[in-house]
Amino acid sequence: MRAPILLFVLALTALASAQAIEIPVPEGNRAELTEAPRRPGPGDVEAKARTLFAAIKADDVQAAMPFFLSREVFRAVKGIADPDGLYDLIIGMYERDIHELHEELGADRERAEFVRFEFSRRRGWVEVRQESNRLPYWAQRHNHIVYRVGDEERRFEVRTMISWGDEWFITHLSEFRR
Repeated sequence: MRAPILLFVLALTALASAQAIEIPVPEGNRAELTEAPRRPGPGDVEAKARTLFAAIKADDVQAAMPFFLSREVFRAVKGIADPDGLYDLIIGMYERDIHELHEELGADRERAEFVRFEFSRRRGWVEVRQESNRLPYWAQRHNHIVYRVGDEERRFEVRTMISWGDEWFITHLSEFRR
């Protein structure tokens, strides 16, 4: 019984891997890399984080979208049979997280001010076939947006970002859950 299921899963994986990548792939994300390229610098993360924080305060999901990985890049990276189905799931989580963080700010949201984005030390190179990927990337986990309400600094987590070329994009604002 397990052999047919295993063959089916392998066939789906092969089919997903064989699908053409329809967008240009940056040098640092090419499948044939044999070692990790340099990790991208912070680039425009601070500006994206500032925009994300303003979007959370306003409960405006659309304003938060430039920091989230695009569907086209996600399709190129993921080596699974239905990347659009998984993308719909994680974009839905991102939208829900924005609404929840807006509610968490509560009465303080008008006084809340963005302070900075903090990269954590939790980072690593994700090779082809890890995390069901057909393209590699740098992952940056457990980062934080720091904000201030009055004299008190507070923070919330930006769970996972991945690199596409020299840019960072969110794939999970919070822990993955269905």
